[in-house]
Amino acid sequence: MNPRIASAEQLLAACGWEIEHARNVRDLALALFDQLQPIHQLGAAERDILEAAALLHDIGWTVAEKKHHKHSADLIRRNASRLAGFSPTEIECIALVARYHRKSEPSLQHEEFAALAESERNMVGKLAALLRLADGLDRPHWQAVRGVACEITDREVRIRVCTRGEPSPSIEGALRKRGLFETVFSLRVEFGVLAGD
Repeated sequence: MNPRIASAEQLLAACGWEIEHARNVRDLALALFDQLQPIHQLGAAERDILEAAALLHDIGWTVAEKKHHKHSADLIRRNASRLAGFSPTEIECIALVARYHRKSEPSLQHEEFAALAESERNMVGKLAALLRLADGLDRPHWQAVRGVACEITDREVRIRVCTRGEPSPSIEGALRKRGLFETVFSLRVEFGVLAGD
């Protein structure tokens, strides 16, 4: 295993919060990242940032339900020494991607986000948009979505899901969280079910 990701897995295990949900969201986020590479144009280092943020996006629940996304970001920063192989800037990006998995979108009014270079802000926005979709697809925390198939057109991204059981809760969860993606990429997102499910 990539040692950078192994360190994120270890921090997730130490926090012990809904590990299967975190891993499912990670898998979905990486599937989206890989299939949508033509529109985000990010590379391996950014993929590691997304993977770590997806694994750690909900660890803030160990502090409190309210504002758990902000608590997740704070816990990532406080445990920076445990995230081996990531630079301080990468750890800040992991914290911000996790922070933006819900509620407020990235904003220059947020001090930590504004402190990043423009290229890093753009990357955080793209990765947070992918993480929101992945988290939405496991909204009921049932790990019902087993995979996704993406199609990119000039006007939209079509995401078809492969699910165990009824797909509606997962699709509804993702529909509620598609706004940032549509803003960042200037493309509509539509969801459907893979044939045969």
